[in-house]
Amino acid sequence: MRRRHIINRRVLGSASAPTFKVTSGKRRNPAIALLLLAVGLVLSLAVAWLGRLVLLLLFAAVVVAILLTSIVDWAMAKLKLGRRLAFAMILLATSSITLFALWISGPNIVAQFASLQTDLPQAVQQSVERVSGYSWGRWALEHWSSYSQLSSSFSYAITRVGGIVLSAASLLAGLFIIGFLGLYLAAEPEVYFSGIRRVTPQRYRSTLNACALNVVHILRSWILAQMLSMVAIGVLVTLGLWGLGVPLAGSLGIIAALMTFIPNVGPILSVFPAALIAFAISPGKGLLVVLLFMLVHFLEGNVITPLIQRRIVRLPPALTLTVQLLLAVIAGPLGVALAAPLTAAAMGVFQVLFPPDTDFLSIG
Repeated sequence: MRRRHIINRRVLGSASAPTFKVTSGKRRNPAIALLLLAVGLVLSLAVAWLGRLVLLLLFAAVVVAILLTSIVDWAMAKLKLGRRLAFAMILLATSSITLFALWISGPNIVAQFASLQTDLPQAVQQSVERVSGYSWGRWALEHWSSYSQLSSSFSYAITRVGGIVLSAASLLAGLFIIGFLGLYLAAEPEVYFSGIRRVTPQRYRSTLNACALNVVHILRSWILAQMLSMVAIGVLVTLGLWGLGVPLAGSLGIIAALMTFIPNVGPILSVFPAALIAFAISPGKGLLVVLLFMLVHFLEGNVITPLIQRRIVRLPPALTLTVQLLLAVIAGPLGVALAAPLTAAAMGVFQVLFPPDTDFLSIG
């Protein structure tokens, strides 16, 4: 009986085996898989387009988190502290310095920016009237559609440019969101990155790690270079305008420093508010202000930054400007402001994916 039972199990097992193999050997239809991939790609692009501003704010928070983690890593290496203690110490020190600076000079800065919002349109009006006093100026105004239209549209444009930096509740709300997201990302970066690694297939995780490390390295170098440039430009412009006797030198220096964060476009835009106020005083002073900005940017790019920092990230200007134009159409001023770090991050990914052919980003 026992022998017969064993034989029956062998027979049943051998009989059921072909059926199991036939069932597991079925393949998916390639057309269905391609259709699902196309639908998923279209849905992803649609979601990315609808939430493009949110994605840009998230990327800005990542940039802030990289800056904070760089400072925390430096404190951990120099002071031999744990990560939590170093992060808390840096956060406390940064908050204390910011609050102290606002308490000391905050009211004066707010008053200067409020005066700047009213003085800029008046400076535009006075500059246009001064130009109309010259023969070439009258010729230019005669060939314009309307003098009043020129003055009003120019004043409106300058006021809008100033509003991007000066006030606007949307700007403050965006900075608030970016700051808090950056703090959360910097506090526990491994938690969020591990989530990205989990949804990445196993065979691509090493490439993901290499891309992330290279992007963080490049963005750290780029942020440090920009921070140094912003401080140098702000201090030199403030001192130069104060020496020339231009009013609101402090607020104009802050605008110049903030605009330096945007390569190509920012330094040009930062000249207009100071030059307009100076031209309203006298043409000679306006010309001196323009020469001051040219000298400051020349010194910053060719003397100050190379002496302070040996390794500087240099992005191709044509590529950065192209990305700025594209993001200006897609996302407006926020896209223009984040075009340079986005370009740096993309170049970091390309360096890993295409190492033999990627030589556009030079560090040295």
